[in-house]
Amino acid sequence: MMLLLRTTFAFISFLLFYPLCAQAPLDLKKKQLSADKIAASPIIDGVLDEDIWQLATPAGGFVQNTPRPGEAASRESIVKVVYDDAAIYIAALLQEASPDSILRQMTERDKDGNSDWFGFFLDPYRDGINGFYFLVTAAGVQIDARITPTSVGDNGDYSVVRGEDRNWDAVWESEVQLRSDGWSVEMRIPYAAVRFPKGEEQLWHANFARSVRRLGEVSYWNEVDPQKNGFLNQAGYLTGIKDIKPPLRLQATPFVAVYGEHHYDRYAEDRVTMGRSINGGMDVKLGLNDAFTLDMTLIPDFGEAQSDNQVLNLSPFEVQFTENRQFFTEGTELFNKGNLFYSRRVGGKPLYYDAVSEQLADDEYIADNPQQTRLINATKISGRTKKGLGMGFFNATAARMDATIRNAEGESRLVETNPLTNYNIFVLDQNLKNNSYVNFINTTVLRAGAAYDANVTGMGFNINNKSNTYAVEGRATVSQLYHTDEVELGHAYNFGFRKSSGNFQFGVFHNLESATYNPNDLGILFANNESLFVGWMEYSRYEPFGAFNRGGIGMAHAYERLQDPSVFTGYGIDLWSWAQTKEMWSINLWSSLSPTGKYDYFEPRTPGRYFRVPAVGNVGFFVSTDNRKRFRLSANGNFTFFAEEGRNAIGVEVAPRYQASDKLILEWRLFSGIMKGDVGFVNRVEVEGAPSEIVFGRRNRRDVTNTATVNYAFSKNSSLSFRMRHNWSRVAYFSFDYLQEDGSLLPSFYSGIHDTNFNAFNIDMIYRWRFAPGSDLYLIWKDAILNFEEQSMWDYYDNVSRLFDNPQTNSLSLKIIYFLDYRSLSSRLNSSRRSH
Repeated sequence: MMLLLRTTFAFISFLLFYPLCAQAPLDLKKKQLSADKIAASPIIDGVLDEDIWQLATPAGGFVQNTPRPGEAASRESIVKVVYDDAAIYIAALLQEASPDSILRQMTERDKDGNSDWFGFFLDPYRDGINGFYFLVTAAGVQIDARITPTSVGDNGDYSVVRGEDRNWDAVWESEVQLRSDGWSVEMRIPYAAVRFPKGEEQLWHANFARSVRRLGEVSYWNEVDPQKNGFLNQAGYLTGIKDIKPPLRLQATPFVAVYGEHHYDRYAEDRVTMGRSINGGMDVKLGLNDAFTLDMTLIPDFGEAQSDNQVLNLSPFEVQFTENRQFFTEGTELFNKGNLFYSRRVGGKPLYYDAVSEQLADDEYIADNPQQTRLINATKISGRTKKGLGMGFFNATAARMDATIRNAEGESRLVETNPLTNYNIFVLDQNLKNNSYVNFINTTVLRAGAAYDANVTGMGFNINNKSNTYAVEGRATVSQLYHTDEVELGHAYNFGFRKSSGNFQFGVFHNLESATYNPNDLGILFANNESLFVGWMEYSRYEPFGAFNRGGIGMAHAYERLQDPSVFTGYGIDLWSWAQTKEMWSINLWSSLSPTGKYDYFEPRTPGRYFRVPAVGNVGFFVSTDNRKRFRLSANGNFTFFAEEGRNAIGVEVAPRYQASDKLILEWRLFSGIMKGDVGFVNRVEVEGAPSEIVFGRRNRRDVTNTATVNYAFSKNSSLSFRMRHNWSRVAYFSFDYLQEDGSLLPSFYSGIHDTNFNAFNIDMIYRWRFAPGSDLYLIWKDAILNFEEQSMWDYYDNVSRLFDNPQTNSLSLKIIYFLDYRSLSSRLNSSRRSH
């Protein structure tokens, strides 16, 4: 606790005495557009025939970002902006000589698909690194997101803005219309959808963008140079907005969900079991002031979240799953500072889930052991002041969980697998001049009873020079585990320097994690006890050359040591190249080589022991045909070879996609992998009269994953998605060895059975209808099979034929979410009173 107080005091002292500059000074070289105030709001229909649009100040002169950076856009675009006391309005006329060539694929919300689009990018606090965007495709589909400290990706498209949060959903209006001279867009963005500082007159960073999909062209009103570091800092200015006030932002989304479940196990005494439930809860969003917002979920339900991609894990590290729950993906950018927050910990696997079997008596078995804790509630408070200080507070509570143990007489008892647990995160993030920042984060996990508590505290910084061409960055973190009789301390730090703009970029980086550093109660770290040194360089060209629109090559060297004891563990070289052809094909090639091999201190699962991995190399590729075409094929592959006879690996994935119409798209992904002569930990055995032996096995592994998706958009507010995934893994051992003290292997007489056949099958079918602004109806069908067997050495086709003999769970649910907004309700009530 004293360490936390001292660190917080040091951070606050820095904020008080460092010359802050959250808002960049006015750059007279940038474009400016003045918004006109209006007395009556336009009808949002995409038809730009109101007088206000004829009188508003136009903005044009878009500049290409890709494929020809710096050149004038090939199509003229005219944008106009007006405002009133409730919202800002944008109109865009996007000229096109051949309107029938405009790509207009219909998709579900927040997916651009194969469509032209127009976008409005906004940075109200003018810090150059935080903002919002609102996009509309030519099919009328809305896409919105928050932008966090980042830069545009290599292809210049908004969709690869690193750090974007597309799970953030605002409620706003838009419509599009096809015209004889192109297409037009009309937007209404209420002030409740964004955050801006109080003041008599607003001066915002703003930019407008257009994508002409069939040309692979993206252009911006104020030029965005792909060679420069940053994105929002390259926006122009929106001026003239006066005397507007941040509205009261109070919104609620109550929901109700009805579930029915069918479980089938042909080998169980009760082959079929049924269940049903009704859940209800509410999400609340409250604007505490002009800058800060409280988000709360009460009795949450995440039934619409996509099922996890389960895999067979033979490594010493856990599997990291993607977060698919909206509350934990929306508006969490502040809490992800320092990579100390892995949201799947909240409501995740119980703390003592794997220890239940150790408490069984001879005649007992595990009747029930829930794999996830039940989340009671979660709350977020986040925002950023006018001076660029971002603050965030996160709190969540998970219920106590118990496993049920039963004996042969049918008697049951409960064993605690997770105590009542509270999770906390506190973040401070100060923007500095030149798109720089410094931040502080503290995470705490408090558990009821005798279970240990955990705390992690970290500070980080990124400092750019005035021209945004060079940067230094670093971070220092301390972890503390509070056991009953001791406190376990660990630490980590990193430091780097890089050239971040221009065709030629380079950098050096050092990272150290102590042997006792452990942020995994609320974060995720696969391997601590590391000292890593990296140097890299990359040369990229963003203008067309030869047969390419753009491309680059790079190289990196990595030198690794253990932190304690300080011993060499490995050295590696990486080479890569990337390119986009003039036919809009994407190509990536890479290779890596570890000529010294590796001293692996984690695979033996025993402190102080290591396994000597021989020299290893890898080559890989990725290629994708023209993404604008109705049929696209992508493929990637990896080939790994070892300096050991009979040991190698290959993995190849192909992914054809077919756009059958502007509403229907089909995609299939097939991955096939073979590992021959793979070597890994198997067991630890006791040997009479000698120390225990660590057993390694030599094995052949086969992996096949099929993923089929079908998406059909009935309209911009109604869609159906179907996803089916089957992962099959087979592991066959052909010999076993004992691990020696020098990391080598010695043949053994061990004869344990560890052959494995693994299946993970899921179907997620979701119908979504946005029946009112911010309000959704979900109809969801899920099917799940998860099976792990020993000694089943079927081939792939035999395995598939037996797949549905395994225990299977089907669920059908209906969830209705209704959006309530205080301002809208108040306006309706006032109108009703006046009418009476």
